[in-house]
Amino acid sequence: MTRKFIIASASLLALTALSGCGTSSVLDRERPDEFAVGRAAPIVVPADLNTLPTPQPGAARPQEGETKAAMLEAMFGAPKQ
Repeated sequence: MTRKFIIASASLLALTALSGCGTSSVLDRERPDEFAVGRAAPIVVPADLNTLPTPQPGAARPQEGETKAAMLEAMFGAPKQ
């Protein structure tokens, strides 16, 4: 009698423990692939640095500018003239 009880209890415990290993809608979601990383193009150094434009004193920096306008232009194109 006690042997049957121990076997039944162990079986019930094993089934309960393994029930978490199944898939469900909560745990079965699409995850990002950490190995699918895109590589950027390598930085290219010009062969002759004298071909670069010379900086003008007091001129605006090319990196600076209106970021919102640049974003809108990149998304929707330049405004019609």
